[in-house]
Amino acid sequence: MVDDPDDLRRSAAEQAALRRVATLVASGAAAAEVFEALVTEVGLLMPATDAALVRLHGDETVTVIGRWNESGGYRSIGVSHPFGTGTLARLIWDSRRPSRVSTYAETSGSLADLIRGWGWRSSVGAPVVVNAEVWGLTAVGSTSGEVHPPGTERQLAAFTELLAIAIANAQSRAELEQLVAEQAALRRVAELVAHAAPPDEVLEAVVTEAAGSVGVGFTTLLRFEPDGSTEVAAVHDAPEGVAVGMRAPAAGDGATQRVWRTGRTARVDSLPDMSGAWPRLAASRGFRSSAAAPVLADDRLWGALVAAGRGALPPDIEENLSRFAELAGTAIASAQARADVQALAEEQTALLRVAELVARGGPADEVFAAVAAEARQLLEGYPMTLVRFEEDAALTVISRSGGPAPPGTRIDYEPDTLPDRVRRTAGAVRVDDYPSEPDAALARQFGLAAAVAAPIAVESTVWGMLTATSAEGPLTHGVEDRLQRFANLVGTAVGNATSRAQLVASRARVLSTADETRRRLQRDVHDGAQQRLVHTVIALQLARQSLADGDVPTGIDRVEEALKHARRATAELRELVSGILPAALTRSGLRGGVESLLIDLPLPVDADIDVPRLAVEVETTAYFVVAEALTNVVKHARAARAWVVVTLDDGTLAIEVGDDGVGGARTGHGSGLTGLLDRVEARGGQLQVSSPTGAGTTIRATLPAGG
Repeated sequence: MVDDPDDLRRSAAEQAALRRVATLVASGAAAAEVFEALVTEVGLLMPATDAALVRLHGDETVTVIGRWNESGGYRSIGVSHPFGTGTLARLIWDSRRPSRVSTYAETSGSLADLIRGWGWRSSVGAPVVVNAEVWGLTAVGSTSGEVHPPGTERQLAAFTELLAIAIANAQSRAELEQLVAEQAALRRVAELVAHAAPPDEVLEAVVTEAAGSVGVGFTTLLRFEPDGSTEVAAVHDAPEGVAVGMRAPAAGDGATQRVWRTGRTARVDSLPDMSGAWPRLAASRGFRSSAAAPVLADDRLWGALVAAGRGALPPDIEENLSRFAELAGTAIASAQARADVQALAEEQTALLRVAELVARGGPADEVFAAVAAEARQLLEGYPMTLVRFEEDAALTVISRSGGPAPPGTRIDYEPDTLPDRVRRTAGAVRVDDYPSEPDAALARQFGLAAAVAAPIAVESTVWGMLTATSAEGPLTHGVEDRLQRFANLVGTAVGNATSRAQLVASRARVLSTADETRRRLQRDVHDGAQQRLVHTVIALQLARQSLADGDVPTGIDRVEEALKHARRATAELRELVSGILPAALTRSGLRGGVESLLIDLPLPVDADIDVPRLAVEVETTAYFVVAEALTNVVKHARAARAWVVVTLDDGTLAIEVGDDGVGGARTGHGSGLTGLLDRVEARGGQLQVSSPTGAGTTIRATLPAGG
């Protein structure tokens, strides 16, 4: 059977038209050029018809890209309408297949009205499928009332396949170009990060490059505060009223607030419907949508990179923003690491300067002044005040560097105020809002808005505190640890000064005691034994003279007198020596020495002393602890009984002397206990006195038993 010549001609014309369009697609022609060529070829291929190309959108609207007819040729249109009912747009969108409209009398909507205005009475359309999605459709319409012949769908499908290829190629080229541009933008920012550019410069580059990459103008980098409020760190193409440093509270439901709550990207497609300061501001400036990506620095949510658009944002904008946000986080973390290293070096240098002053034993006032000055210089210039706690609920200003109260100022404080909390907890205390504190009136007097204080501990007691203050707002978070390191140096300096003062006082007391002992020995020997010996010598000289004169009875009497003085001198010397160190101690050790001591005491004493012989120095020190303690009992305690317990355990000699008297004994103030303290500490031991009023006194001493 011979093919119909008309069919061959139509087939040849169709193939020629397809080749022309395919050649244009293969050459990479612009989309608009391909659209015009395709619609024109379709119109020419199917006589007495109109042809049109329509873009379908996800919100069920269409954009009529262009139309061809025999009288007017191809014209770009660009109008948009809803799908309506019964139209090719509705049928193809729902079925994803070629469809027909036999009559437009039964269709409705503005799109149907437009098509009827073209004179179309029926039409045939085929979907343009790009990447498995219905991108649009090509259509031919009849104005004569004749129905398009069978096979029209097939013809249209062949052209739409070419159109889909052209669109896919154009999208691929656009995506590739966008990817290249994005990578170039990321590389520019990365180079700034790698070259350790100043943080402000890097953040400015992030928002600028991100704006260009995602295709929006208004892009900003917001930093989160601990409570979720935000501060503008960098901004590009800022609308009126937005500037670096601007703050907003955490409340609201915009993209930024969602990032704060979830730590993930977020987008908002209707800003006017959102609550919060940023969405309201953006909406008031004509922006309708926004997207935000989290900025992480060292795995901590630092802030958010935000883009706002006046229309719909691209579907992949969150992913694009995330890549720039990641670079911002790297830059911030790097800058923070450099700042931390620099701050640590500066802090260690400042601490070393103060530590050297402490180690040299510099005057306390000089150390205090150095601590305040160094701490202020290191900690962002916050005014510093160093205070000492008094025995009552009060403090005295010792030194300051920019602090509000001059040295010497005494301040009484109330319960639960900052100094009270520092003293009670022995830990650093922060006040971020002085008007809410119990001492708000005092804070106003000194012009304080916030403060951080670190305790100064000396021998496990809170001696004072070092305070950094602010007149404008809360101090930087983390300042407590750095302030504490300076406070620790003050504690060391005070402890050293106290130890030196105690050592000097102890040495002075030892010397005074030794001098007094020598004077007492000299007086006792001179007034007692020495006088007896002088009388002995005189009596013997007189006896010798009497015997030489032949007066034997007188000579004998004078010898007897000399013997009497010699015996008295011997007794007095024995008594004197016994007072210095009893013979029983030398002969029988500590037990014998204490028992000899108890013989003449006017009150009963229970003694439990079960220790072996020890080094002479240890026994002597222990003896004098017991002797002095019992002397105090007799003189001051008004006790009915006393006790002495001495034990030896693991190389340590423990001595306890107690009574049931009136109590109230204290070391210092010239008491004999101060001498005991000096004596015990000189042997490397410790002395404790427990003497509550009305409950007796117990003295406990420990001595290394090795001597």
